[in-house]
Amino acid sequence: MATLIGSVPYLNARPLIKWFETDEGLASGIEVIEDTPSRLARMLVEGRLDAALVSTFASFQRPDFIVLPGVSISGQGEIKSVRAFSHIPFAVIQSVAMDTSSLTSVALLKILLAEAYNAHPESINADPDLSAMLNVADAALLIGDPGMLADGRGLRVLDLGESWRRHAGLPFTYAVWLCRPDRVSGSLIEALQIAKEYGINHANSIAQEQAQKLGCSHRMCYDYITEVMDYELGDEHMEAIATFHRKCRLHGLLAQPL
Repeated sequence: MATLIGSVPYLNARPLIKWFETDEGLASGIEVIEDTPSRLARMLVEGRLDAALVSTFASFQRPDFIVLPGVSISGQGEIKSVRAFSHIPFAVIQSVAMDTSSLTSVALLKILLAEAYNAHPESINADPDLSAMLNVADAALLIGDPGMLADGRGLRVLDLGESWRRHAGLPFTYAVWLCRPDRVSGSLIEALQIAKEYGINHANSIAQEQAQKLGCSHRMCYDYITEVMDYELGDEHMEAIATFHRKCRLHGLLAQPL
């Protein structure tokens, strides 16, 4: 029986899963299913996946699951693909239309608005369409490829990675490989490490492929993969995760388990 793992369908994850499409990856017995972070988390809890690249926030809600070592989707500062947009200053917004695809990004924005802007707006769930979102709320949160490609001209734009770095002085880890405790294996951990190294070494071809898919420049995709993204999971990343966890507790964001 194949091992089923889930990944987000965004540019930032392609270097972590492209190897599974190669002959060696196909022979690993691991099959990749792509979906949004929030849906992947539910599939993991329901047992339909063995492991998934899910929002870091999901690991707080299921501490009985295992964060696999050595791989993450992180950023050292400006992240470009997790952004909030508004016509008015963030300190005075009363509502935010949230792209709820990512549990982590929603929680991170609430923390940053509260601590950096003393703002506590109402959250409105919305599909990731910037114009439609700003028609129903003062601000909008977009993640992934929609967040990166959104046109923020004429708007106030808050890059959540850059804001977190200024506020907390740490990188930010957006997603981790979370595994059901009975499905952890050395072969899975090794495969995810091999896949990461493959993706880093093939960033140019992955960027070319994704540029055609997204309708943007190769340079934009390549710089994003190689300069913006951080795929490691070391001590500093774990410190950032612990800090984010404490702040989620402080702001009462962990009340609802997955």
